[in-house]
Parts: sequence; C-alpha cells; structure tokens
Amino acid sequence: MVAGERLYVDLIDVNPPMIFWLNLPPAMVSAATGLPAAMLLVGWYALLTVAGLTVALPDLSRLLPTGPRLGVIAGAIGGLVILPAHSFTQREHVLFALSLPYLIHALARADGRAGRSSWFTAALFAVSVCLKPHFLIIPAGIEGFLLIRRGIAPSLRDPVVPIMASAGIAYLGAVALFTPAYFSATLPMMAELYTSAGVEWRELLQGNQVLPLLVGCLGLGLLTWRGGAAAQLLLVYTVGAAMIGISQMKGWDYHFIPARGGLFILAGWAFGWGLSARPGRAIIATFALVFGYASILAPPFAAQRNFAQSPAARLRDLMQQTAPGGAALWFTTSLKPQFSILQTTGGRYVGHYMSLWPLPELYPPKGPSGLRPLDRLEGIERDLMTATAADLARKPDLLVVTDGASEPGFGARTWDHLAYFKRDPRIAAALADYVPVDRVDGWTLYRRFKP
Repeated sequence: MVAGERLYVDLIDVNPPMIFWLNLPPAMVSAATGLPAAMLLVGWYALLTVAGLTVALPDLSRLLPTGPRLGVIAGAIGGLVILPAHSFTQREHVLFALSLPYLIHALARADGRAGRSSWFTAALFAVSVCLKPHFLIIPAGIEGFLLIRRGIAPSLRDPVVPIMASAGIAYLGAVALFTPAYFSATLPMMAELYTSAGVEWRELLQGNQVLPLLVGCLGLGLLTWRGGAAAQLLLVYTVGAAMIGISQMKGWDYHFIPARGGLFILAGWAFGWGLSARPGRAIIATFALVFGYASILAPPFAAQRNFAQSPAARLRDLMQQTAPGGAALWFTTSLKPQFSILQTTGGRYVGHYMSLWPLPELYPPKGPSGLRPLDRLEGIERDLMTATAADLARKPDLLVVTDGASEPGFGARTWDHLAYFKRDPRIAAALADYVPVDRVDGWTLYRRFKP
C-alpha cells in the first residue's frame, strides 16, 4: 500500500481493512526514513496504548482500593508485555491494549462516575473492535452487564454506546468507499472457502489454550463474584475475551491474548483483595503467576531463540547470500516464515496473495485426486492462477517453493506447487528463467538467471 498497491486488488488478504489502515503510519515513516518497520510498529501501538491509559488511569485510584488496584495493574502489565511473547501487535494484542482504558472507564460507569474522558477511550476501543467482527463480543458483554446493573434510563443517557456505534458505521462506510473489493470479492471468497478452515471442537478443547482459560475463569469467578461490580465486570470481560478466541475455531495462541490478559487482571484483583493489608505481596503473587504461566505456555523470546537454530534461519542466510535484499515470491499455503525472513533481509514480497491458502480448500485431502483442467478453472482458482502469472511477470529475484508434503492443509495428499502452476503457459515460460540454488528442509530456493 505504501507503494500504491490497492488493497484487495493488488494485495489480496482475508482480513478486514482496519489493520492495514492502522499499520500505514509506521509503514510510511519506515519507507520515508529507513527506520526498522517492526520497531516503528511497536512504538506506534505503544503510543496509542499510552494515550488511552493516560486518560483512564487517574480514575482507577478512586475506583479500586490500593491492593486490588495494584494487583490489577500488575496483571495488565503481564498481559500487555509478558504473555504476548512472539505475538506483539497481533490484532488480539492491539484489542487488549486499547480495551484497557475502556475497561477502566466501564468500572467508573458502573458506579455512575465516568466523565467525558470515557468518550475518548470508547472511540479508541471502537477502532480496535473494528479489527475483527469477533471482537464485538467484549463490548456486547460489558454493555449488557452495565445495562442490567444500571437499568435502561442511565444506559440510554450514556453516550459511550452511540460513540462506538457511530465509529463502527463510519468504518463500514469507509470500507465501502475506499476498499469496495472487500465486499465484492473478499467476503464472497471467505464465504466459499475460508469459513470451512478450522479445527474440530474436540481438538480445540484438547489444546493448551482453551481448557486452562475455562478452568481459570470458573475458579476465579467462584472466588471473586461476590467481590462487587468491579470483580464481576472483570470476569465478564475475561469470559468475553475467551469466547473471542474460541469462536475463531483455530486454537492459535494469539487468539487468546485478551483472555489471558483478562484472566491475570482478575487474578491480580483477587490477590489484592485477599492481601489488602499487604499490597506489595499482591504484586509479587500476580507476577509470579504470570511468569509461571508464561514459562509453560509462552516463554518470552522462545520463538526468537528457536528461530535462530531453525531451518528457516538457514534459508534466510541462503537468500541473503544469493540475492541480498532481493524481491521474492513464495509458493506456500502458510504465512510463515516468509514475512519474518524478508523483514530481516530487507527483501520485498511481490505476491498478490499473502499465501496460497485457497489451494487446500480447493483440493481438500479427502477430495478427488485429479486437478481441474486449465480451461475449466473458475472463480477463485482462476484468479489465483492469473495473479501468480502476474507476480512472475514482475521478475522477482528469488522463488521459494515449499514441498507439498510439509504444507498445512493438504493432509496426506501429494501436492506439487510447480506442477500445478506450470499448466499455465505464461507461468511455465516465466519459471524457465529460474534455476535451483539449494534445498533447505522443506523449501527449495530458486534464483532468476535472466535479467
């Protein structure tokens, strides 16, 4: 987009446009200054988080006693900084960060003590809710709780819900105006293919994310429910956040960042309540719980350490030696590790699609074994073939082809990306300009030998 690419036309992705728009400021600054994009991205979201907390934190001292307040702050720090691990600036991390000021003001609104500063935090939170439709679960739960607690009349006088609703309506209008292809092309593609991609309930519940959260919510809920509106509101938030992760039916760890953060905020409140005479111990207990949980499920910097010793790191080094900073096209159904590699090498990704994820949906493991004839391709499959031909016409310096056997989604099906795409004469002619360099684990690197 920084180079003028049209979202959902030149850059095709299933995610709603808000995350791309939010990421534009640091991306533009990086392009203009040469500063590291990752550093600017983290700094940008830290700035938004600090802006919201600067407005909301002064209210926390009059809403909670010292013990619970310090425990809540410790839990929030753990949820923001420690537990996300390798998932910093994922949309769920952004949601959690921008929901904290809204949550503080929701505590104030429960007692009728919120001022106009809650308008700003509501608008900021609404922006984060627009990142994914699943995120509506949290404001629905919070506002429903406040409606039950306060009654209809005070809720109707509260401007927070109209502010958030107005932000959502404005966002939908902006999507229709600036990225109409999201409605005309991306949503139909998702309805046809993407919604079927997920895990079974049994697999989701047997993973290492859902069950610990459900047990934690149940245990802390029984312990804190009688602690008043603050504890109840924190529990509603945490349960809603857990439902966000569950409803996406993937079981990916970053989908549960807000739920883990909410759980440890609630635990911090419980420690502060039980150790009200010794608030320092509440802080220690909260951080001990956070670090204990993180050491088991999300050790800090584990992803970075693992990457340094991984085949992906060897592939990165090989790409850097072959074509330093060169443009690359990746034949893979995954989003890893191409973008982290290109970010560190200074390379550029030239594909229309972020990955070839539609292929396993078009050719599922238990489907017919043959390929559709080239002249009978239609819809998404035809678009994917055309886009790949256009990508190769850009003459990328490097191609990385992932073995079908190691690709997610194909199961036991034998799959060869190059054999599939070479059926198109345009692609076959373009691929003739590349020679293999080396093979690293499940990847084969090709370089372009013609100018």
